[in-house]
Amino acid sequence: MNQLVAILITLFFLGLIVSFTVTQKLKDRYAFLWLVTAIAGVLAAACIPVLNRFALWLGIAYMPTFVFLITIIFILALLVRQTMSLSNQSEKMKRLTQEFAVMEKKLLDMQKAAEGQRDSV
Repeated sequence: MNQLVAILITLFFLGLIVSFTVTQKLKDRYAFLWLVTAIAGVLAAACIPVLNRFALWLGIAYMPTFVFLITIIFILALLVRQTMSLSNQSEKMKRLTQEFAVMEKKLLDMQKAAEGQRDSV
């Protein structure tokens, strides 16, 4: 019964990810990561006895501890990935702001030069 509930919950999550991807609420860049995660969740829910044996083989007596360990590692990896993406976006924003300021200065200089030519004529 627990396995059925786990499978239903992970299938619901997979459906949400597909829905968000179709409606463009989740961009393709991140959709693949979440689709793989949802599919892994469905497979894990379907293979609970195998996960139990694998956890015991690793020396983990209580399988939910193994699942939490994998989840924490995944969340940390996701946080590192998001932090790298945020750092990259921040750097791009800084560069664009600097380029905009230079272009604005050039435009103001050109306007002043054009006004100066008009006044001298």
